[in-house]
Amino acid sequence: MPLRPLGFGDVLGGAFTVFRRNARVLLLWSVLLSGVLGLLSTLISTFGQQALQSRMMTAFDGSGGGDTIVAGSVTLWILLTIGLPFLAYLGRGFLVAPVAADTGQRVLGRRATFRGLWALLAGRRWPVVGWMFVQIGAGLVVGIIVAVVFVGFFAALGAGDAGAGWFVLAVFVMVLGFGVVLTWLGIRFAFTVPTIALEGRPVFAAAAQSWRLTRGAFWRTFGILLLVQVMFGVAASIATAPLTIGAVLVGGVFDPLGQTDASSGIGAGALVLIVIGSLLAIAVQCVTDVLSAAVVTFLTVDRRIRTEALDQRIASHLDTGQPADPFAPSAPVARPPWPPQQWAGQQQPWAQQQPWAQQQPQQWPGQPPQAWPGQQQAQQPWPGQQQPWPQHPPQQGQHRPPDGTA
Repeated sequence: MPLRPLGFGDVLGGAFTVFRRNARVLLLWSVLLSGVLGLLSTLISTFGQQALQSRMMTAFDGSGGGDTIVAGSVTLWILLTIGLPFLAYLGRGFLVAPVAADTGQRVLGRRATFRGLWALLAGRRWPVVGWMFVQIGAGLVVGIIVAVVFVGFFAALGAGDAGAGWFVLAVFVMVLGFGVVLTWLGIRFAFTVPTIALEGRPVFAAAAQSWRLTRGAFWRTFGILLLVQVMFGVAASIATAPLTIGAVLVGGVFDPLGQTDASSGIGAGALVLIVIGSLLAIAVQCVTDVLSAAVVTFLTVDRRIRTEALDQRIASHLDTGQPADPFAPSAPVARPPWPPQQWAGQQQPWAQQQPWAQQQPQQWPGQPPQAWPGQQQAQQPWPGQQQPWPQHPPQQGQHRPPDGTA
């Protein structure tokens, strides 16, 4: 890692370098934390959707007990669409901690093992788990607020006999507003887990540190994280698209409701395709999760370089061994802006090379033009310089001026 403020190329290249040089250890962590939860989430969601479809058909066939079935189906749908993805998100969130610890070791020129990363996270694992529970609590609070606001808006619109267009507009505005708020909060607290893993801060102190580091850098952090997620999402979609299309064709076209005589063979083929597709998707997801965690860690390090002079402490640690832990918490440092980067061999403009070149010489009224500082008049020879050759004598009809110059 270059010891200077990092650009987007430095962040992305550093993430790939960290993954390439310790891929086995990082993939093992990713499989345990992200892969297993992701596979369980996919399988439970797939079979849960089929059970949900069967329950909904039973509710509308007139057999009775429709209200109870609908209530249970709605609960199952909430668990499948919100609960399982949220658990997988928490697993990927905890994955940031070992990846951040390994990235810090790579910055210092060290390579950590699986047990070494577990040891480095000693005393820092429970704060990460605590931050996961804080996110769960915040998610429940936000969900309750969203439900209350939705019910209040719908009740107000229903009392006023508003049309369907107002309902759609109200839903769109509320979803957009809550999406903006959640995105803003997610970016402001994006550096919490890397801060816990690198600095060893407690939960709320790490959240405050993340809030401080993202101050004045929200749009840069948001743009880089959004671009990285889009890149990795497109890569994962390309890798899993063939098997996903095959599973949809087998299960949705030939036997959509499982009512044909050949349902056993088709169901087994669909199950195999689902499992293979899930495994491929999980493998790609494990790689992208590690890269995303490394990107977040490098962004955290970049903000500490810009605000806390972390690059100077890392250089001092590499040279003298002091401080013993350069990533330890430190106070913000007021440092001058970093000079703009230039390509190798690039020359600065002439006005920047000569500071006096931007200053115009003062000239009194009626005074002849003055030369630049250090510049000699053309008529005055340098010391030790020979006098110029004598001029040719004037031709007939020409006269010299009284001062003797030509």
